[in-house]
Amino acid sequence: MQQAVPSALDSVARRSARVGFIYNILISIMVFVLVVASVEFWLYQQEHDKQIDKVRAALLAYRSRIELNVTQNMDLSYGLATYISLNPELTQEAFAEFAAQLMSQSTHILNFGAARNWVISHVYPESVGETLLGTDYHDIPAQLESVRNAHASDKPVISGPVELLQGGTALIARQSITNARKNLPWGVLSTVLDIEALFTDSFTQGERLPVQVALEGRRRLTEPFKPIYGTPQIHTQDPVILTMSLPSGQWRLLGIPEDGWHGVRWHPKVWLMGVIVLGFWLGGLYGRYNAGRSFAQSIGRVVDDSHRFRSIFKRHDAVMLLLDAKSGDIVDANDSAQQFYGYDHATLTSMRISDINTHTETALRQSLSQARQRDKNYFIFSHRLKSGEVRQVEVHSSPITIGHVKLLFSVIHDVSERLEVERKLMLNAKIFEQSSEGVLVTDADAKIVAVNGGFSAITGYQEEDVLGNDPSILNSGRHDKAFFRAMWEEVAQQGRWKGEIWNRRKDGVVYPQLLSISVVKNDAGEVVNYVGVFSDISKLKDSEKKLIDLAHYDALTGLPNRLLLASRTRQALKMPMGAHGKLALMFLDLDQFKFVNDSHGHAVGDELLKLVSQRLYGLLREGDTLARLGGDEFVVLRLIHSDKAACVSLSEDIIQAMNRLFVLSGGIDAQIGVSIGIAQYPDNAANTEELLTFADSAMYFAKKSGRNTYAFYNDALTVEANNKLRLAVELRQCVQNEELELFYQPQVDLVTGNIIGVEALLRWHHPERGVLSPFHFIDVAEERSIIHDITQWVVETGCRQLKQWQDAGLMVSLAVNISPRNLADITFTQVVAEALEKTGADPRFLELEITENTLIENQASALKVLEQLREKGVGIAIDDFGTGYSSMAYLKRYPISKLKIDRHFIKDIQSEAPDEEEVAIVSAMIAMADSLGMGVVAEGIETTHQQAILRELGCTFGQGFLYSRPVPADEIAELFGIDESL
Repeated sequence: MQQAVPSALDSVARRSARVGFIYNILISIMVFVLVVASVEFWLYQQEHDKQIDKVRAALLAYRSRIELNVTQNMDLSYGLATYISLNPELTQEAFAEFAAQLMSQSTHILNFGAARNWVISHVYPESVGETLLGTDYHDIPAQLESVRNAHASDKPVISGPVELLQGGTALIARQSITNARKNLPWGVLSTVLDIEALFTDSFTQGERLPVQVALEGRRRLTEPFKPIYGTPQIHTQDPVILTMSLPSGQWRLLGIPEDGWHGVRWHPKVWLMGVIVLGFWLGGLYGRYNAGRSFAQSIGRVVDDSHRFRSIFKRHDAVMLLLDAKSGDIVDANDSAQQFYGYDHATLTSMRISDINTHTETALRQSLSQARQRDKNYFIFSHRLKSGEVRQVEVHSSPITIGHVKLLFSVIHDVSERLEVERKLMLNAKIFEQSSEGVLVTDADAKIVAVNGGFSAITGYQEEDVLGNDPSILNSGRHDKAFFRAMWEEVAQQGRWKGEIWNRRKDGVVYPQLLSISVVKNDAGEVVNYVGVFSDISKLKDSEKKLIDLAHYDALTGLPNRLLLASRTRQALKMPMGAHGKLALMFLDLDQFKFVNDSHGHAVGDELLKLVSQRLYGLLREGDTLARLGGDEFVVLRLIHSDKAACVSLSEDIIQAMNRLFVLSGGIDAQIGVSIGIAQYPDNAANTEELLTFADSAMYFAKKSGRNTYAFYNDALTVEANNKLRLAVELRQCVQNEELELFYQPQVDLVTGNIIGVEALLRWHHPERGVLSPFHFIDVAEERSIIHDITQWVVETGCRQLKQWQDAGLMVSLAVNISPRNLADITFTQVVAEALEKTGADPRFLELEITENTLIENQASALKVLEQLREKGVGIAIDDFGTGYSSMAYLKRYPISKLKIDRHFIKDIQSEAPDEEEVAIVSAMIAMADSLGMGVVAEGIETTHQQAILRELGCTFGQGFLYSRPVPADEIAELFGIDESL
């Protein structure tokens, strides 16, 4: 049989299909490589960014530890410098004593050295004195520059590592010292810090972090950074760098991951998945190529030879069906169709197309109608196989006539895998387009080739506006050429760049971006694209500004806070003297504000503070700054009108303004006052800290002078402040040194004469000043919050003594005085409870004495604390009754069990003809206490005549020198008639 010669049409069709197939294969492979490489790079970028974030977080933690340790040591050094400033003629012994106290608080300080007029005159520890004392810094060139810098600056100067004269290396913190009495330079204090201990503690405190760290520093911008601590090789490994805020010079931390930076890691799963997808895709292309070639060949031959068509139809690899063009019945199916669907020929030819097509009958009828009317048709359907599996198929259908019968010839390709790949590609395209972040892609010549919707939303430019342009159309003009040169150098060297940049929108608005630039390269390592991903961080910048405002301004009043006040004061001190001559700082503390706040609540208190700030602001003049330090404390900084007369005038205006009635919401009227302390520069102080401290001291003097007045700082207050500072240091050690003792004064039943209780009175055996009563130290203890430790000792010691008396069969009450600060402490109840539990004393015999003013000043906290103590069985007594705000209302409100009439009222009823008014007052007090069911103790009874009158007035108990002076525990035991040694 002669073989048929292919027609010209067949040759053209085959050649066209072959060229298209090869072209599609090449395009598919290129897309595959680009997509997989992009995913690999994206995974590497994500991992590297995570490493950077972890290292930066670790460096932030280490920086905080280092800065805290250095600051704590500098605070100790500052304390010693202040001590020298206030005592410029101190001896080596005094210097060593004070330095030893400070050095005991730090493990990082090796020694202190003070140089007066460039010569080291004071040293601690004294073991290094032989090497250092008398040394002139001019003979030490290596340290001379640091000393000169400290002389010329009012800030600390840190240098190091420094080779020490006594051997070894260390950091040296220096700061200038001014003679506070003469306002002249005194010299320089040097604090030698152990480098190894300081930084080892900083890097080992808390949780260990998985990073390698190095610390570098330099004194000048022109010098290179030098290693100070850690691993210096980190510098060559692209470290994360974090600057540090330490005095003098520049310091920075360098860090890399503990196991180094991760390089590009190939992900076999990504390539495997890509190869699988590519295989399915190429298989689909190949099947489509074969089907298209077969289809073209078959159609050409079917026209002329029905027998040849049926032969090709039956044996062709492509799935083929012949359908009735009208009904959709399956007329014939080839072998491939039987294999694909899983049915034999007889079964398939007995079915309709609707039996395997998942579309509705209506949709199928429309498709059949369309196929009959067109020469070529293309559909995507879902066909169900015999197994129940549904496959996506691509159907090419054409109407033909065989034997005058109109049929539809359909070639079917399984495209399930191809459609899945296309779906994923479309998903990636949607992610690209719908991402809220802007994405910009350029070619190797930096010409924009693609942008997404996020780009348009942020910049205002549409895709057609920017394609083919350079990204410089976004340039805001805020960055110079050096910035962009450095940025592109990093992109070229590292393959990426990330940072903040200011760009311009289409409407001309300049805004901040967080931009990340990445390089895409081909297999040959050549740059193909640059990809920029950015986000608008305008809101973040606004938030940063708000945080800065919160850090510098008071949230309630909007006034500058302590931080901003200190900054403005330092700036003012740096101005030439001719600009303002003097500078005055006025420290304001509101009188009776706490009473208003506790009586009416914090909301009313806040409203009052706002009104106060408004009145004060209305009194300011040009150059003045009004700040709120917190609570009810305000400060006025005067730069222009700062002479004494102007300050007096403003103080009187402020006092007058504060004394005017404040009308608050809810019909509440508030009457307050103000105490003002004034310090001037350069008359009183040499720096910001001294101005604030001295003005604060003057304010406290004004309060002691009767409140609602003003006072200027003077040298006497300096001596007082120095004495208070020393007394505070000694007070902090008195409990530990066992210098405190309780004396006891009996309380007597005025009818029977029996001792029914004692009052515990604190005495301090001062190593230099002898026995001191609380009058000499209680104010300092309260101001420096030492009172809590002292009260805890008093309560526990008193309870222990009470338990000893109870064990000896003596049932007497013990009264203990407590401070207003104790009632403001929510933990005080627990302190009393632990003392009772620890000693086993009966709480019914323990009595706590408070003053009337204590209740008024701490109404909110006092009521809660006193009720908790009363629930535990502890008695509450009002001491010095009648000297404060005597009111039936608060006596009924608080759980008070006893009143103690102040000795002032008892003193005036001792004569043969006592003051009738005083007698009437005492009688009224006793009657009021009786009506409320309270006991009464008269204090200060010194004569039998006073005792007789009080007994006639109905007073129950008495206390005073008539019975005994305050005496130690062993002497009071003699009055009880018991052996204290038992």
